Amino acid sequence: MSTVKFNAVIATPTQTGVAILCALALSACGGGSSGGAAQQNPNDGLLRSVANNEEFVSQFRALYTRPAPSSDQQNSMQPVAAEGATTGDSSSGNSYSTTYTLEADVDELDVLKYDGDYLYIAPTLQARCCFVTPGIATAEDTSFAPPSPDQSAGIRILSTTPSDATATQVSTIALDEGEYVQGMYINGSQLISIGSTQYYGAYGDQWLGIASWQQQNLHIKVYDTSTITEPELNWDIGIEGGLVDSRRIGDTLYIISRHSPYFDNMYYYPSNQNETDANAQRLASIQPQDLIPLLTINGESRPLFTPQNCLLSRDDQNQDYASPVYTSVTAIPLGSPNNAKSLCFNENSSGVYVSQEALYLSQYRYTVDGDASRIHKFTLNDGSPEYRGSADITGQLWGPGQSDFRMSERNGLLRAVTTRFTGDQQDSRDHQLSILGEASQSKSLELIASLPNTRRPEEIGKPNEALYGVRFLDDRAYFVTFEQIDPLYVIDLSNPADPYIAGKLEIPGVSDFLHPVNKELLLGLGRGGPSQQSIKLSLFNITDISHPQELNSLLLGVDGGWNYSEAQYNRHAFSYLPSATGADRLAVPVQSNYQDADESYRSENRLYLLEIESKAAPATASVKLISSILASPAPNDSWHPGQNRSVIDGDAVYFLSGDAIWSALWGGGTNQSGPY
Repeated sequence: MSTVKFNAVIATPTQTGVAILCALALSACGGGSSGGAAQQNPNDGLLRSVANNEEFVSQFRALYTRPAPSSDQQNSMQPVAAEGATTGDSSSGNSYSTTYTLEADVDELDVLKYDGDYLYIAPTLQARCCFVTPGIATAEDTSFAPPSPDQSAGIRILSTTPSDATATQVSTIALDEGEYVQGMYINGSQLISIGSTQYYGAYGDQWLGIASWQQQNLHIKVYDTSTITEPELNWDIGIEGGLVDSRRIGDTLYIISRHSPYFDNMYYYPSNQNETDANAQRLASIQPQDLIPLLTINGESRPLFTPQNCLLSRDDQNQDYASPVYTSVTAIPLGSPNNAKSLCFNENSSGVYVSQEALYLSQYRYTVDGDASRIHKFTLNDGSPEYRGSADITGQLWGPGQSDFRMSERNGLLRAVTTRFTGDQQDSRDHQLSILGEASQSKSLELIASLPNTRRPEEIGKPNEALYGVRFLDDRAYFVTFEQIDPLYVIDLSNPADPYIAGKLEIPGVSDFLHPVNKELLLGLGRGGPSQQSIKLSLFNITDISHPQELNSLLLGVDGGWNYSEAQYNRHAFSYLPSATGADRLAVPVQSNYQDADESYRSENRLYLLEIESKAAPATASVKLISSILASPAPNDSWHPGQNRSVIDGDAVYFLSGDAIWSALWGGGTNQSGPY
């Protein structure tokens, strides 16, 4: 498939309908005959190109004019006729920490950004609590839901003075009514905010539905912050659809969105012939422009994609997974957003992983053999997403928590670890590592190797152990499984065709999040202590991968209380500042709920400041607690206070708890400032 080309047609709002028709007409000129099904090329892969406008429309129409799949495969929403009404890596080489990311040089959306001079703070999000895929249990399952947002403050910009760890608000960017900012990016003197009418947070079963993705909009605003006291809005970009995820690589912003075309008086889950007949009549006259979402830039609109920029599922005989939901990948050059390019495919997307070279979208699938995952690869050459191939693998990738750590690309190969639920009470879960590479003769991803296999049958994890922390690092992988103890597995990936379990370590507790200190040391963050009620930090010596060792561990939080850290499931809450000459510094937020001496229930939010000492001598290295910063306690309030983020700038630490900033100098103890 060639690099995506977009037929750009710019129009004023009053010309939108004409512009759409013109763009679709232009695309049809190069799209083959005016009717009939596509001639399937056996090399097309699991996604294939649309032949023409008629096929694009007829494929969508067919999905609503056949009986719904069995009840265990459809969305939990009951079939009803619509009534026409709806409801709405952390190190940058600088002297300060930045947003912790999965991949270096692939920036991620977040509510707190820092450029060394200014803190940019988005208001508390709405509905930040995550949907959980049934069958996967992690520490997040018992997390608190946050309060409703206060959007009135807008995006705040604070100037920092690291010498004394103080901050001063210098400006505020007002938000429109109903504008909920999901997060931001910084690109030089540009501040990019992204918001949407709905957002589902971590990947889960809500991603598999139809109705929950209808009539949504996302908005992208690009501000010039050259004059920090008066940021100027340069680009106001709107996309019809719901926000799935986003990344920034250099000067290009990637948006993954989903759009479900909406029609009044439709049976979205037809269950009998009368309902399918009614749908057929309703959709008899639809045109491509009725299905394609709009991209609006500074008030001028055009189709987000054309039919020829869209791919269709090859499940032509069994359409259980073909979907009336369009998943789009849009590349927006931040210097010239009018040159945005998009492609789409007509399947659900239940997870995203992005490397510097490629973007992988995955879909959870039900099969007669159990859980499965379909993965699609798109390369990102020159800011143009291009389909490269797909694969189906056993087990599911996505659940609550930091599940995109389950995927990693190295030297063009995708490494992924999945979990399959067996239904066997004696061994309910099987975990499998798969290594995939592009096939040379087709648009497919070939299985290079898997683990366990007939030659290396040892299972990853003991019977009934769930998979928690996962981290791929160069030619190794680290997996933490847990039921009653915490086995840390080290997988040798140096020969991609023959991965194997090189070593393992069993210790109390469980690690949800793994961070590489260097090639010899690995840090684990999770739960430990009596009844697993404390936050546990473990430092591992991985110099000898056949015999990993725990060097030391710390328990954070209030003794006897229930303690929880947002960093367990959201890496953006974890801050890390490496040092070339001294100790590395890290910050971990912990919310504690407990009874005090008079038996009153209390809740506090604290940022723990820690160091990795002697990292150059792995055998004697340790993690050490230095001090902490306490956000104002909230007596008798057990609700999670919202977002928790932090920035380390030299000796200054800034702690975002909810919508306020507290700060202190490193090791300053109780001498802290705030709230700002």
